[in-house]
Amino acid sequence: MSLSRSKAYLIGCLIWVLFLPVANALSLGEIKVNSALNDPLDAEIMVYSTDAAEILNARIQLASRDVHSKAGLSINRHMRDLRFKAIAKDNGHFAIKVTTLRPVSEPVLEFIVELTGSSSNLIRGYALHLDPPNL
Repeated sequence: MSLSRSKAYLIGCLIWVLFLPVANALSLGEIKVNSALNDPLDAEIMVYSTDAAEILNARIQLASRDVHSKAGLSINRHMRDLRFKAIAKDNGHFAIKVTTLRPVSEPVLEFIVELTGSSSNLIRGYALHLDPPNL
């Protein structure tokens, strides 16, 4: 069974993030989707950091076309609509809120996030599977 090029790249990105030196105090975790297909996207990426200022002041964006292209992905309309914002959660943890203003009509959305902080530069790929609201 062979992996597609984009899946292999996403797995490589994950492995790269997992084996960063311990000195790097910032990492990206799982994504949780809180919306359904044909709704505006509402999702959160868990962020693990020992430095609140690092995450809250980080630049978070969709990775470049070049990075997506190397992963075998193209940037579609829904991906261009993605908005990223670092937030502090009530439990003292941090997350990246991922939203769109317009409804997402694609059932699968694959994209790569780039996070640049004062001492960190991370990329990580995510694949979202959006179910219709009645499932």
